[in-house]
Amino acid sequence: RKQITQNRIVRNPSLAQKIKRYYDFKCQICGERLDSLKGPYAEAAHIKPLGTPFNGPDIGENILCLCPNHHKLLDVGGIKITPDLQIINFEYKSVIGSLKTIRRHSVGLEYLSWHWEQWNWN
Repeated sequence: RKQITQNRIVRNPSLAQKIKRYYDFKCQICGERLDSLKGPYAEAAHIKPLGTPFNGPDIGENILCLCPNHHKLLDVGGIKITPDLQIINFEYKSVIGSLKTIRRHSVGLEYLSWHWEQWNWN
């Protein structure tokens, strides 16, 4: 055994749960809700990732409620979201839908702009 010291980002799990409950655990992109014996499942996806090197904040404006597939696509640049909340697919370079939102959850345009600039599809 070897003792190590590690710094970790401390997330706010109650904030993630709140965002997921806002959307009834339905993906803001496809609308799917994954139900299981343990209850519904969705992921709290940070638009601008937490931690080094990006240092995105753990705030509601930087979090989306997504299914695992769309979370991964967002993280690897397979989809982008425009400032007017249109979802663009990498493969087709076309709009595949609109991000579903509700009044009590505002999506931060500065985080969407940051994400957009990270992925060059040329």
